[in-house]
Amino acid sequence: MRNILAIIAMFACASICLGEHTITLDSSNANATRERSVAANSTDPNGIGPFSLDPNNNTLIIKEGAKVGWASGARVGRDSTVASMTGNKVIVNGGDFTGKDIDGACSFALTNVDVNGNKVEINAGERIKDVFGGWTSNGAASGNRVEINAGDNINRVYGGYAKNGTASDNKVFIKNKVTINEDVRGGCSRNRGDAKNNEVTITGATVGGYVYGGFVGTKGNAENNKVIIDGGRVKKNVCGGFVRGNGNAENNNVIINGGRVEENVSGGFVYGKDNGNATGNTVTVAGTPEFENKTILCGGIGANESSDAFKGNTLIIKETKAIAVKGISNFENYEFYLPKDIKPEEPILTAKDGGCSWYKLHRYEELPEGEPDNRPLDYGYTPPCPVELLKTNITVCSKGVMDKGTKYTLIRSLQGFDVTSKECKSKNTGPVVYKWDLEIVDNTDLVATLAQKSIAPGAKALCIGHGTGILLTNDGLDCILRALEE
Repeated sequence: MRNILAIIAMFACASICLGEHTITLDSSNANATRERSVAANSTDPNGIGPFSLDPNNNTLIIKEGAKVGWASGARVGRDSTVASMTGNKVIVNGGDFTGKDIDGACSFALTNVDVNGNKVEINAGERIKDVFGGWTSNGAASGNRVEINAGDNINRVYGGYAKNGTASDNKVFIKNKVTINEDVRGGCSRNRGDAKNNEVTITGATVGGYVYGGFVGTKGNAENNKVIIDGGRVKKNVCGGFVRGNGNAENNNVIINGGRVEENVSGGFVYGKDNGNATGNTVTVAGTPEFENKTILCGGIGANESSDAFKGNTLIIKETKAIAVKGISNFENYEFYLPKDIKPEEPILTAKDGGCSWYKLHRYEELPEGEPDNRPLDYGYTPPCPVELLKTNITVCSKGVMDKGTKYTLIRSLQGFDVTSKECKSKNTGPVVYKWDLEIVDNTDLVATLAQKSIAPGAKALCIGHGTGILLTNDGLDCILRALEE
């Protein structure tokens, strides 16, 4: 009986639950784990190696009073023959990590090991270095997740990291008063591999470095990645998809709904020396964000002058106003959603240096093995210049009832514009169609004037409010049209 009670007591704070392999660490085993590596796929009740259990569906819980080194949900070494590591978790509710990393799953195997669907959740904790939802030397990192709800002086954060492979569908969520000293990356492919469909959402943190939805270190494409800034502060650049070496950065998305961005914002950026396009990217500004006077809003930056960094790039200014930046560049499409409370004389977007852009200064060299991939970017700014609208499409979207002749200042460029009126287009869709005329006033203001209101051909319903519809007969449509044209 005494032996049974002793066994129960031993496992009370450091327990292994066979099948899901859960290990919980707190102050009771701080001496055993002090500054030592731990993982939940360990046969030791304190999580100390060997890490020989099944590297799937393990959970490591760290509580207040624990003192550990590197912590993993599961970990395998160079000689491992597993094909994948899935469903592992690290939940941090306290503890001292002595300046070491946390990862949901980690593989050093020489063969391909995919790390998929692993998670790190941080609610407290001290002296945390880098955080990885999933990390693999060879193979893909996909569907991993990092949630940080509290913590100070965390170094870097990666949703998924593939040293030699694709990083896809990884997500990072950071909120509250968290401090990240360096970069945040949704998905990172260090050497050769794509970064696709990764996402970073920041709602209240301070980030001292760069924020990337998807990051490619040497060779690969960054596609369909997303960054959402709802609050907090980012001290360096925000980029939807970034290729440090050679490849394309396409169809990425950056949404700035709030917070403060102190350097530049770009949908896609190719930093390499060979041809690499940055097209089809979108930057959206909404809410009440703040930008520094050195911020450039840029659709894309290509590898060199022959690269396409313009086609399909879109800037959306959504129901906000008084947005002031240093410059705007490389957007084929501009969409302005007019806020309800805007006054005709208020500029929606002001660019102090007009079409000023930013560019790389360095000569690209491939990162040597073992060298960190977070070297500071070396870039400069072009001189102030007019905003180019020669081949752009401009869309004005509005709500509510407006009178013909109402004018709105879409862009105020203190350096003027490179444009002729017939090369700007405006369009609007819906049951009620507003036709806008665009003109340049005093060579500083791009102004939209409501020229005509009409009912769209074939329209059968006018939607009022949110989801409330009133069906109209043809006579009803004609009646509304006559009223609009008065």
